[in-house]
Amino acid sequence: MDTMVEDEILVAHFQAGGQDAFDELMKRYKHKIFSYLLRSVKNFEDAEELTIEVFVKVYRALEDWRPQARFSTWLYRIAYNLSIDHHRSKSRRMTYSLDDEELPLDEPMANDLRSNPEWQVEEKDRHRIIRDAVDRLSPNQKAVFMLNRYDGLQLNEIAEVLGIAEGTVKIHLHRAMKKLKTTLEPLWEKNEI
Repeated sequence: MDTMVEDEILVAHFQAGGQDAFDELMKRYKHKIFSYLLRSVKNFEDAEELTIEVFVKVYRALEDWRPQARFSTWLYRIAYNLSIDHHRSKSRRMTYSLDDEELPLDEPMANDLRSNPEWQVEEKDRHRIIRDAVDRLSPNQKAVFMLNRYDGLQLNEIAEVLGIAEGTVKIHLHRAMKKLKTTLEPLWEKNEI
């Protein structure tokens, strides 16, 4: 069964009084939303708090939610808006996490290579270089790139999450990829990545 249909069935079950349906929706999406927020806010504790806040907002609004878009798209939209609010309040406070270098990335790695300490150091350095390059993208380019490449959202879903036209999403993604290629290609040529 399609996850979109399954989500809508769970929402209808919740709206009919089935609290367990919300638990299932949360179980289905909490890791994805947490991962997205962690990449956005770069602080484990803040990402945890924002993930909880996302699901509190969803719980409160789910009673009246009508499927105009995919449930997952609506969920990412809430997470995106909360991360924007977080960044705004953070920029007002001007505090930064010293732990940025230690962020885990949800990228698959071969188990046999993980046991090689030299490879682990190189891989960590690659992730840092790529993360720094992604961080230099404009806010819109970064949001589109992360939602597409890390979270696997389609262009139309990203357009709904960000509240922009699909053509604008394509432009931001194209520019992000071009900028990342320009930034990272010289490093690949030097074998630094």
